[in-house]
Amino acid sequence: MWYLEIKHFCPRTPVILVGCQLDLRYADLEAVNRARRPLSRPIKPGDILPPESGREVAKELGIPYYETSVFDQFGIKDIFDNAIRAALISRRHLQFWKSHLRKVQKPLLQAPFLPPKAPPPLIKIPECPAKNRDGPKQLLESPLCADVMFIIQEHVHLFAHRIYLSTSSSKFFDLFHMDFSDESQCLVVTERHRRDQLMRTLSLDTEEDVTVLPNLSPCSLRASKSDGTLKMMSFSGMHRRTRLSLASWSKAFYSIHKESVINPVTGMPALMTVVKMDHSIHNGPFSAVLRFLYTGELDEKEKDLMKIAQIAEILEVFDLRMMVENIMNNEGFMNQEITKAFHVRKANRIKECLAKNNFTDVVFRLDDGTINAHKPLLISSCDWMAALFGGSFMESANDEVSFPNTSRVCMQAVLEYLYTNQLSPMADLDPMELIALANRLCLPRLIALTEQYAVSELLKASKDGQDIDGEVITYLELAQFHNANQLGAWCLHYICTHYNRICANYRKEIKSKSLENQEYFEKHRWPPVWYLKEEDHYQRVKKEREKEDVVLNKHHSRRRWCFWSTSPAVA
Repeated sequence: MWYLEIKHFCPRTPVILVGCQLDLRYADLEAVNRARRPLSRPIKPGDILPPESGREVAKELGIPYYETSVFDQFGIKDIFDNAIRAALISRRHLQFWKSHLRKVQKPLLQAPFLPPKAPPPLIKIPECPAKNRDGPKQLLESPLCADVMFIIQEHVHLFAHRIYLSTSSSKFFDLFHMDFSDESQCLVVTERHRRDQLMRTLSLDTEEDVTVLPNLSPCSLRASKSDGTLKMMSFSGMHRRTRLSLASWSKAFYSIHKESVINPVTGMPALMTVVKMDHSIHNGPFSAVLRFLYTGELDEKEKDLMKIAQIAEILEVFDLRMMVENIMNNEGFMNQEITKAFHVRKANRIKECLAKNNFTDVVFRLDDGTINAHKPLLISSCDWMAALFGGSFMESANDEVSFPNTSRVCMQAVLEYLYTNQLSPMADLDPMELIALANRLCLPRLIALTEQYAVSELLKASKDGQDIDGEVITYLELAQFHNANQLGAWCLHYICTHYNRICANYRKEIKSKSLENQEYFEKHRWPPVWYLKEEDHYQRVKKEREKEDVVLNKHHSRRRWCFWSTSPAVA
C-alpha cells in the first residue's frame, strides 16, 4: 500500500517488510478478543496471514521479509540488525570504494519461530455435591431402608440405621453386635441380692461355669465383671420369645429385640432391631444426638444442651459432649475441627465395616464374584442408588443386585468412594472400567478423580520409559464416550504435542478416529504445519547461501597477489 509513495518521496531509503503479532497464529483468538476493547473489531482466523503470504509480497517488491512478536520477544533484534544492514547495503551501492562495506552484501536470514507447546489441561476435581453432604441428614428424616427403631417414652418411635450408628458410636457398635437373631438364644444370669435388680442388669461374663437359677427366668442377666464378650445359651419351649435387659450395661437402654416393623416410608414390613430407651431419655435431646451421629454437626441454637451432653456421656459420644462444652463457653468455632476429625474417624470405621462385611444388607453380583454393601450409605450418597432401592424397581425389595460387565475391584472402588467420598486406587484397577461404571451411576466427581488417577499413572509410566502412545490413543474415544471430557482433552493434547511420532507409529489408529478428532489434530498439532513449511524453506535458502559463499570464496582466492602468503598462525 505504501511502497509506491515511499519510493516516490524517498527513492534512496532502504525498505524492509515486517510481519507483526506472530503470536496470533497459535493464540486462543476467543481469549484475545475478550481481552480487547469492547468496540474494537474482533480478530478472525482469516485475518491471520501465513508466512508464505508475507514472503510473496516481499518477493514482488524485491525487499527482505521478517516476522516479529513482542509478546514472545521474537524477531525484534533481527529487525534492528537487518535495518542497519539494509542501510549499509544501500550505502555500499553509492560508495562502492569503501572497503569496510564489501562484506555487507545480503540481508541476514531469519530462522522460523517455533511456537511453544500448549500447557496440558489441568484435571479439575469438582466440589463434593450437596447430596453427599446433606444425604445422611435427609436419610435420617426420611428413614428409607431403616433397620433400627428406638422407642422413646413408650410412645415415640424413631427410625435409624445400624451402619450409621455403629460407625459413629462404639456403644452402638457393641449393642448391634449382640447376636440375638436366633430367638432360642438368651443371655445367662447368676444370683444377685435382689430380684428386681437382676431384671435390669446385663451379664458380660465369659466364664464356662455359669449356672441358671431355678427361680428366675432364663432372660434375666447379671452385672458384668469380664471383658465384654456375651455368653450365650440355648433354651427351648416356653423360653423362646424373650427380650434382653440392658440396664446395667448402659443406662440409656432398657431392652433390645428383633421384630417385624412397618417402614414409615415404604409402608412395607421389615425386620428391625427394636431398642427401648430408658424413661429418663426424651425425644428432643435424643433426636439431636442422632443427628450428630449421622452428620457430625450440632446446632448452636439447640435447646436442652445439658440433656444432650448427658445422653452423649451415657452413650460415650465424647465428641458431642465436647461440642456442647464449646458452645456453652462461647467457643463454637472450635467445633469445626471436631466435625472434621469425626468424619475422618467415621470414614475409617466405614471402610473397616466394608472390609469385614459388618451390618451389610445388600449383595452385588459381579462378573468375578460378589461383594456386600450397605443400602443406607448408598442411598445417602448416590441418587442412582436412592432411586434403585427407594423406587418401584424390583431390586428395591431384593437383597441382591446384578451388575453385568463389572469387576469386583471396580465395584470395591465405587463403594469406597460412596462411603468416604474419596478414591482409593488399587493395583488391578482399570481406570476406563471405573469411569464407565461411574458414568452409569451418574457420579461426575468420581469420574474426575478417576481421570486424575489415569493421567498420573500415564505420566508415571512415561517417566519410567514405557511407551504410552497406544494406550493414550485407546483412552481417547473411550473417555469421550463415557463423558470423561477432561481425560479426553488431555489425550487430545498429548497426541497433538507428539503428533509426528504417533502418526509415524500409529497411522492407521489416527486415521480411524472421528472426523472431529482429526480436525482437532490438524488444527492443534505441534509443530504446526506452517512452521514445518517455513523450516524447509529456511534450510533450503540457507544451503543456497552456503553454496554461493563457497563459490565467492573460491573466486576471491584466485585474485590474490603473487607475493601474497598467509602464515599458519594467522590462518
